[in-house]
Amino acid sequence: MSGFSLEKLNFVLLMPVVSLFCWAIILLLLGAFKQFSRNFYISISVVALMSALFLLSFYNGTSLEESQAFFGLFVSDNYAIFAQIIIIVFSILYLLMDKDEEKSEFYSLFLFMIACLILMISSTNLIVIFLALEGSSLALYTLIALRGTHNAISSSIKYFALAAVGAGFFVFACAFVYLKTQSLDLDNLLHSEYISDPILLCAGVMFLVIVGIKLSIAPFHFWLKDVYYGVHTNFIAFISVVPKIAIIIVVLRIFTALGGGVKFEYIVTLLAIFSMIAVSIVALIQTDIKKMLAYSSIAHSSFILAVIVSSMSISAQGDGTSYLLSIFALFVYWVSFAFANYGIFLILSLFQKSSYESFAGLFDKKPLLSIILAIFILSIAGIPPFGIFWGKILVLTSILNSGYYILVFAIALSSMIMLYAYLKILIYVFFKKSDVIESCSLNTKQKIILLLCFLGNISCIFLLL
Repeated sequence: MSGFSLEKLNFVLLMPVVSLFCWAIILLLLGAFKQFSRNFYISISVVALMSALFLLSFYNGTSLEESQAFFGLFVSDNYAIFAQIIIIVFSILYLLMDKDEEKSEFYSLFLFMIACLILMISSTNLIVIFLALEGSSLALYTLIALRGTHNAISSSIKYFALAAVGAGFFVFACAFVYLKTQSLDLDNLLHSEYISDPILLCAGVMFLVIVGIKLSIAPFHFWLKDVYYGVHTNFIAFISVVPKIAIIIVVLRIFTALGGGVKFEYIVTLLAIFSMIAVSIVALIQTDIKKMLAYSSIAHSSFILAVIVSSMSISAQGDGTSYLLSIFALFVYWVSFAFANYGIFLILSLFQKSSYESFAGLFDKKPLLSIILAIFILSIAGIPPFGIFWGKILVLTSILNSGYYILVFAIALSSMIMLYAYLKILIYVFFKKSDVIESCSLNTKQKIILLLCFLGNISCIFLLL
């Protein structure tokens, strides 16, 4: 212990997480002794998130160099930095765009969840990942149920039950990894001499269960449709973007460590193909837009899983340039999807019902809003020249470089099928007629968020110039 010093702990790397935990405790105590206005809680939460973003950029956000804390238990690399920025930015956008009345406990739990998500992506240790994953999940279950309706509570319980099973599989997978490598660090697994061991293949399959549940990959997706129908509309946009980017980073770390000699990518490939094709077909028969968008989210998550498959293969081959291209494709695709998804659900929140008939004749009443909605729909469908199209081009290029041509075919087929579901919305908006349009108006904050989503959606065009 003679060489030990506090400087080696590098505690400053955890300052964004620590600050969010502190702000969450402050909000919890304030709500326990006095009831403040909703705007007060939103303001404090936004300040907390912005302070975390400032601490991130101040300590390690400008150099983008990999650094470690607590003797390698926590890491700050490009994955973690970019994912933290996405998590914090879209969390702020959600708080500003949401106008539903929430209890004071909502905001403290919200900050606890964001802190756990950041902690989860900032570690390569399986125990830390598991604890942060369960911490964020418990907060999310509670946030879903806080609405208090029968649908919200039942969907929260269903999500909790499925995720509890997935947590058991995660623990068993960790045990198998430790059995063979005597370590729970993913860096040691990546360089392990047991990389071709069948026990590690079993561990990978068990990891795949929790990944399927958290990313809502078919056939582990049954909780998602109920959640989409049970929670506030704007909170759906948050659930479909922010928690999933954290899971994506964890999946990328774990699956890359398991790739190579185990041939684990073949199993992931089959799951991704089945998921994207199956949910695309089911989306066609939905009569509710929210439920259709739930299956759309599953399809997009499956596309991301396909990118991770290609990155696993490229990483095993040692092609650094192609690997960076695949990671870049992943981030561009998900950010463009996030902006389009936020815009769609912000517009959906104006309507009391989410059936297709509720949008009939919208163009006659609100033409500008209809055009903006159409742009978001075309973007999420992958129609050029909007954001997701360019992300999908990068995704397909990355997969082609890895040689998984069947994944390219599956993505193209799934996108063609989903196109019919997306165009059904536009048919009702522009060509169906209705005398009654039950909708609310956007407030000033929501108009600004909608503009930001629109600009973010088309900004991907300039990234590729």
